[in-house]
Amino acid sequence: MQSKLKFKNFVVPKFLFEKIEIENNEELFDIIPQAILSYKKKQFHINIDIEIIDIKNSFVIKMLAVGIFEFEKIEDNILKSFISVNGLAIIFPYIRAFISSYTALSGFDTITLPTLNLTSFKDSILEELIILEDEE
Repeated sequence: MQSKLKFKNFVVPKFLFEKIEIENNEELFDIIPQAILSYKKKQFHINIDIEIIDIKNSFVIKMLAVGIFEFEKIEDNILKSFISVNGLAIIFPYIRAFISSYTALSGFDTITLPTLNLTSFKDSILEELIILEDEE
């Protein structure tokens, strides 16, 4: 049996790593997910903006990661459930691996993001879901 949902690709169109002295005293670990759905192309993207400020190790990371998924004919409630919960959970290990690999290969201490329970983003992803209409 073949799945009606397929993970097609993971891309990082924006990445910034700065090793700098941090002047404020507030650490930050911010994740902002957003989903874009095209019924016409039978595809959705999950965009994840990440910003990390680490005072102890004096670095800033800003990143935009995009997971690209395709789907076949599927019930709308199942599709939206997948977008809001499973899609983010599939992409996050790629983000963790990307950041770990980049920092390890750049000569700094390897940064390993913690595993996270991402279900808290479910409602915000659905509320902010962008559905493309009549795209040409």
